Amino acid sequence: MRVLITGARGFTARYLVDRLKQKYELHLTDLEAGKEGNWHQCDLTDFASVSKLIAGIRPAQIYNLAGSFTNSYEDDYRGNVLSAKNLFDSILREGIGCRLLLVGSAAEYGFVHPEDNPVKEDHQLSPVSINGLTKAFQTHLMRFYHIVYGIDTVMARTFNLLGKGISKRLFVGRLQDQIERYKRGEITRISLGNLNNKRDYIDIGMAIEYYMAVMERGQTGEIYNIGSGKSIRIYDLLEMILKENNLDISIVEEKAVEHNRFDVTDIYADITKIKEICEMS
Repeated sequence: MRVLITGARGFTARYLVDRLKQKYELHLTDLEAGKEGNWHQCDLTDFASVSKLIAGIRPAQIYNLAGSFTNSYEDDYRGNVLSAKNLFDSILREGIGCRLLLVGSAAEYGFVHPEDNPVKEDHQLSPVSINGLTKAFQTHLMRFYHIVYGIDTVMARTFNLLGKGISKRLFVGRLQDQIERYKRGEITRISLGNLNNKRDYIDIGMAIEYYMAVMERGQTGEIYNIGSGKSIRIYDLLEMILKENNLDISIVEEKAVEHNRFDVTDIYADITKIKEICEMS
């Protein structure tokens, strides 16, 4: 079976490729091609390029791991919405029976109250960031193409990932980067922002297993939260990661941050739906 993975040079894709490469005929695409495997250079924001890609491969499954979280509207709209639309339109144009998995974000839920936890997939989407807004647009796009055109599509709405090599735009990535710089003697302190909020973190390996379950057994048109089902205080997560690196919390300084009235103090996923389809295996 032919499986296409977009955003294949990214953090999540590296783990997914390792998990699938012995099982399927993998085709990989990104703005720049990699060195190993069946690579196809493609700009997902260009319909002609995407259409040519889909026509040439005719995949049975697409894991769309490409995306943007710069919080620049133009960039995130192109990376999260336009790219997904081009995939949908290319599938329609070629008339192939293909299942498309999209990756959503907990940022779509926006500001939630502590009593809203654990957050279910049908919770109102009220994003308070550009990234969350464009991911919510992607969700509505998915529902439109599924309802109107019958495209076989599912969504993994992901909370926060843990793993080596994650983007420095995210807390864990910034922390990993500073730890490496500290070990090299480039900095004498690790500087971080608010450490009191609580978030739902899931190991990348477990998230990949969930993605595969959604692709294989998820109900078409449905959304599945991908998380641990519990939250951890950022300070406690920090201590855990420092301990793994034989470092002490004393090297960390917490810098003052401007108050954000939309700051979410605690959010974690209701993972009932993903657990149910995992039990189907």
